[in-house]
Formats: sequence, structure tokens, C-alpha cells
Amino acid sequence: MDSFLAFQSTRKFRATRNKKEVHGNRHYEQSNQSGCDLQVRLHSVKHLIPHGLSSAAPKITNNNIIPLQGPANNHVESTNKSDVPTKTFEEVTFPMTYGNVAAKIWGPSNGKPVFALHGWLDNAGTFDNLIPMLPDNLRVVAVDIPGHGLSDHFPRDIMYHFMDCLLAIERISQQLKWDTFSFIGHSLGGCMAMLYAGVFPEKVVKLVNVDIVRVTTTRAETMNLRLRKTVGKLLKYENAIMQGPEKPITYETAIEKSINGSFGSLNRKACEVMLKRGLKKVNGGYVFSRDRRLHAAPLSFCPKQDQVILAEKVTADVLIIKFIEGPYFESIEDQIEHIEALKKNSKSVRYVEIEGKHHTHLTHPERIASLISEFFKS
Repeated sequence: MDSFLAFQSTRKFRATRNKKEVHGNRHYEQSNQSGCDLQVRLHSVKHLIPHGLSSAAPKITNNNIIPLQGPANNHVESTNKSDVPTKTFEEVTFPMTYGNVAAKIWGPSNGKPVFALHGWLDNAGTFDNLIPMLPDNLRVVAVDIPGHGLSDHFPRDIMYHFMDCLLAIERISQQLKWDTFSFIGHSLGGCMAMLYAGVFPEKVVKLVNVDIVRVTTTRAETMNLRLRKTVGKLLKYENAIMQGPEKPITYETAIEKSINGSFGSLNRKACEVMLKRGLKKVNGGYVFSRDRRLHAAPLSFCPKQDQVILAEKVTADVLIIKFIEGPYFESIEDQIEHIEALKKNSKSVRYVEIEGKHHTHLTHPERIASLISEFFKS
């Protein structure tokens, strides 16, 4: 999928925890300390998110939002209790036409409504360490995107497409009776949030994109090869699913696969957090119960000009946080073009670079928690 191929480039960044911002028309660099230049080489990769962090969901029993089986409230405590406060959350499911979408709801019922959308092959657990560090007056619904986490898979003859998020978010927001809301999106989740904010600008108050600017644009000159490859992969995964479940693996193997699949972006503790929703216990061990078809790129088109036009329609305040050791999915020039388009109707557009890898929001949430908190307080 073009959206998950890193742009090959070499960039120089100054000093540890150097922050570079674009705020309105002002460009400035703020450095916490001096130091030598750091050169980061970004390679083209096939999978930037660990393989298989998802799980099958319980069946819905009625036409209402229902809690998952088990305790209604849960506690999340950081492995470093001095860093992350304890907060409670509720597990719920939202009925869809084909099954259900699972989610974790944090914060008071009268809090400011926020959707948290995870990245490709991750799940709602990716925000477990970050959300407890955010303001207490936020009502955060961290969703397991269809086919991920505890959400049901699409029927076998229905393919996945990131545009499906528009329909899923509309269904969920209507069930929650939310007229307006904000987004925190990581990677693919940020892509979907950016698209939604352009299609339904009147509904989005604030938009936080973590380590992503937008969906990487598809290129006309390579579309035939991309779609040809996708068709072949989808047929391969369909056949594998029809032949039966995946071969069970051990928990340690699941940890190893997750770390390797993230190219070192995840550590063991981070994997343990997401594997709570990402593994299913079976006879003989565990399986990643995400839909295997998610490993194939969607049969889709997403031209650059379409996204630029949508960006011009965004009215929400925008905060884009880029981890400097994370993947760059397209050229810096293309990113700047999109950011400039956002400024047409958005009153506040900020782009901030922070030290860290692709999953720093999970492994080191303290690096961005205050930035996001201030953004929501403003």
C-alpha cells in the first residue's frame, strides 16, 4: 500500500529532542539543548506497523451500544507509576450492519468528545499509556478499526478500505449522539481523521495527527502494478482463510513478531499492552486474530489533488506531531503543500517534530502528552 511505503530520503535534525514548528505562516526552530547533528536515513519498507495486533469480538446481542463481557470498568496503570496516572475505562461495542466495532471509552460522560483512531494492524490499546496523561475533561472513545482489535471482521467477500472509516465514524457518532467532536489519530488513524475532517468539516473541532500528515497519494504511473499485486495478495489470503485457522504460536513468538514487524518501534512492554487486544487464546497457543486480508493494500485510489482540495475544506484546529525517527511516507514538499492547504480555512495549524520512533506515543507518551493537553485546552 502506497500509504505505508516510506519515502526514501536522508534528513538532518539538530540535537536531542529538537522541536521544529510551523505555526500559521511562521517557521521557527526551538531547541532544548545543543548537540551534534543527527542523520536519519529512511528506507522504503513494506510493513511499518507490527503484524497482527487484533482480536475477534464478541457477538452483539441487541441493537444498542453494549459493554463487552467482563467488568464494565477497568484500570490501567503505567509500568512506571510515577509517569502515568491511573484512569478507568469502559469496554463497549457499537453495532454495525455486519457485526460490531469495539471500543474503550475513557473520561466522564459529559466530557469533550474525542475519537482516538489507531494505526494499521494496531488496536485501541495503542493509546493506553497516552490517554491517562491527557486532561480529565475529555471523553475519549478509542476505537478498534474494523478487522482490528476486538472488532468484527468484514464478511469474506467485502474488502477493507480506509474510506470505510467515514461510514463507521458516522454510525458511531450517531449512536453516541455526538454532533461535534475531535480526533486523535495515529498513522492510519490520522489518515482517516484527516479525510473525515475534510468531508465533514462542520463536525470536527480539533484534529491531532500523530506521526502522519495524510494518506500518501497514489501515483498514476504505478497504479496498474499496485492493483495487480493487491488482487493477487487478496486471493492468497482468502484461500488461506478458507483452508482454516492460522497455526498457533507461543506468546514469546508473538512478542518477537510484533517487535520485528515494527522495525524496533515497539518494545516488549508496548507489545504486552497491545497484545491484550491483539491475541486470541486457542488450543496449542495463540493466534493473531486480526483479519489476515489487512496485509494486502486496499483496492483504492487517493490522488494528491483530491486530498489537497479536502484539506482546504478543513475548519478544525490542527496539530500534526511528527516523530523524527519515524517513517516519512512522502516527500517533505508534498507534506508542506498539504499543510499550506489546511491553512485556508483552519484558524490554527501546527506542525511539530519530536524525538522518537513511530510508536513513541505508546512507548514514551510523556513526550507528547503536554503538547496535546495544551492543544485541547486552547
